Amino acid sequence: MLARLLVLILFLVPAASAEAGFFFYGSPYRDGPWQGPACDAPQVLSAIERRFARVETTYWDGARIVGIDYVREDATRDWQPTVIARRYCSARATLSDGNVHELVYWLRSDQGFAGVGWGVQYCLVGRDRFMTYAPACAVLRPKY
Repeated sequence: MLARLLVLILFLVPAASAEAGFFFYGSPYRDGPWQGPACDAPQVLSAIERRFARVETTYWDGARIVGIDYVREDATRDWQPTVIARRYCSARATLSDGNVHELVYWLRSDQGFAGVGWGVQYCLVGRDRFMTYAPACAVLRPKY
């Protein structure tokens, strides 16, 4: 009797969780729409500018991003192969020293309560000093 009840629960929990908006890893129900900002959203670009300024003034020469233009979305990965949807974006960034660099970044979808919102990772080609996203920021580019 207990075994039958356990089997019944195992079948009902995923179905009920899908209706409630909760999903398990690998669930076929996790195909909802993108939850987060677009590549050219002001809050995304200002987050990149703020983080770049903080790192540069703390550790390097104090350069700042004074302009971001030619923003485009390169690819979108909705929930597959991972459970975190991403938007891959690129743009052109002009720095306060006059140099222009390609800006490569991805946006992580809004993860709700546990993930505390959307996130952004960025890289300026030619200014990845510790080769974190090397070569040429390829780690943040979509894999086709």
